[in-house]
Amino acid sequence: MFKQTIKQVFIPLTLLSSIASFPFACQAAPVTQNYEVTYENLVNPERGFFVPTYPNALNKLAPLTLTELQQVRANKMSLMRRYYLLDQFRNSPISQSFIDSMRNDFKLAREAGVKLILRFSYNYVGGGPDTSRNQILAHLDQLRPVFVENYDVIAYLHAGFIGKYGEWHNSTNNLVNPEDTRTIVFKIMSVLPKERMVAIRYPKRKMEIFNSNQPLNAQEAFTGTNRARAANNNQCFLAAFEDWGTYSSVWPAEIEAEKQYLRSDNQYVVQGGETCNSDSEAQPYITCQNATKEMAKLRFSDLNSKYEPDVLKKWQTDGCMAKIQRSLGYRFYLSSSAIPSLVKPGGNFDMSFIMGNSGWANPYNPRLLEIVMRNRATRAEYYVRVNQDPRRWLPGTKNQVDISAGIPTNMPAGTYDIFLNLPDPASKLYGKPEFSIRLANKNVWEATSGYNSFLRTVTVDPNAVGNNYSGTSFFQSR
Repeated sequence: MFKQTIKQVFIPLTLLSSIASFPFACQAAPVTQNYEVTYENLVNPERGFFVPTYPNALNKLAPLTLTELQQVRANKMSLMRRYYLLDQFRNSPISQSFIDSMRNDFKLAREAGVKLILRFSYNYVGGGPDTSRNQILAHLDQLRPVFVENYDVIAYLHAGFIGKYGEWHNSTNNLVNPEDTRTIVFKIMSVLPKERMVAIRYPKRKMEIFNSNQPLNAQEAFTGTNRARAANNNQCFLAAFEDWGTYSSVWPAEIEAEKQYLRSDNQYVVQGGETCNSDSEAQPYITCQNATKEMAKLRFSDLNSKYEPDVLKKWQTDGCMAKIQRSLGYRFYLSSSAIPSLVKPGGNFDMSFIMGNSGWANPYNPRLLEIVMRNRATRAEYYVRVNQDPRRWLPGTKNQVDISAGIPTNMPAGTYDIFLNLPDPASKLYGKPEFSIRLANKNVWEATSGYNSFLRTVTVDPNAVGNNYSGTSFFQSR
């Protein structure tokens, strides 16, 4: 791999315009470019408010439509939570027609530029029975090929299946115990590709499943182990002091201990959920001041855009909705870059940039990082892939990335625009701009390609001076 390094640096915003150029030997001196941030509510993959779907008595699996999914993006969102109600299959296999309908949902989501948060349940309005552990395991075996074929448009999966609404309470089959929940969660993880996470409703249940009250650490994060894929889901966020049973204690110190567990754990896994209460019990907690503080503390990536309506209305009325829309999940922005203005075929291309994250969380699914050079005259593109993980660009940090790569010896002379590309690595989504990350900077986004411009050009000139590149990572033509 080519040489590259990353450092996390904490730089006050007041120093944004005074970051010095990065020195590179034997090459035209790099030119420093500073960038202006935007406060626009951006549509970015796998973050922000989501649109929920709910089963109903008349049509328990109303198929998604392309228009419905396109409206999600028109409303400046990129996520839909998709409920799959399995009550008709409590004692039988899932039907082929049901599975075919799921496949069509995924196909349309891919076309619309939307990802789905999935939940499966055996009951919904009014409750009702769930099903046996063995039936759940058999259903998961049926779902395996659907997940494998379509994981690209699955943001993540709620553990689901157990109890009322699939929320792990009121199980008529008495499945809310460490042995059964562990068996079911590990089965879900075995049928869902390792690139995706499974969100567990209660932090205490998660600790029981893994026999540990220690949060995930940086070394195990993103390794594909079961623990590294066990995420968090709060279905009664801010409902009361203990979020209506989300936390396992009524004692403030013990509740705070579980929150600190989540704060640390959620550096490396997704935290999502919804509000569920706006009455007097919730009023001290749903204020803008407390709500934004708690979302930042717990590193929320997504939240229900429809529920609870009075909570959402309060945030709109009290003036914090725009901040919440901007801040859920990651929000990457370029602070500065240092890029050479002149290179030669066969020579070094050395550059550096500083990337900040002003969101409340970081990406939780795999994400590629590429530098792209595009010839202004011919539109021919060359790219080099940077061997680092944007999931580790944590909230509140600025991350310096130094890159050294090679210009191909046969690269045509000319002027090239330079771009940063953060595409989805899944083969079905790579190259689709709606699944690439847009930076929170003014004048950098190119909607047709999904690239972010460095606002700089580089001239490739055979007469330029400089060392020949001696590494193995050259820009490649598209």
